[in-house]
Amino acid sequence: MFVAGSTTARACFAQGREALFDQTSLTVGDLRAQDHDARRMRYARRHRIRLIDQVINEFELLNLAGVSVVPGELTRRATGFISSDAAGARVMPDDRAVPIADWVSALFEVQDALMLPSPSYRNL
Repeated sequence: MFVAGSTTARACFAQGREALFDQTSLTVGDLRAQDHDARRMRYARRHRIRLIDQVINEFELLNLAGVSVVPGELTRRATGFISSDAAGARVMPDDRAVPIADWVSALFEVQDALMLPSPSYRNL
């Protein structure tokens, strides 16, 4: 049985189905990209926290050894974390007479800021 307009209806349905598939494909692609970006951000944050842990451990070893003068390379590494954007406005004095406890405290502040993701991160 032939119904007038059925061929046109099938063609419209096929076009609509194709458009739906195209839109779904684009949406899935966007979601994959967002997931990839979120994973990359989480990995970078965890990696930075691990690096700070290593520096804190080095300070603790110096403290246990009774060392009062912090090596220049260690102060440079710690200062890099402390003065970064994620660390806020904490500024350590330029001289090397800063007590180890102050270095460790400042590094813990940086870690705390990294462990609590920003509101934009939580929305991903």
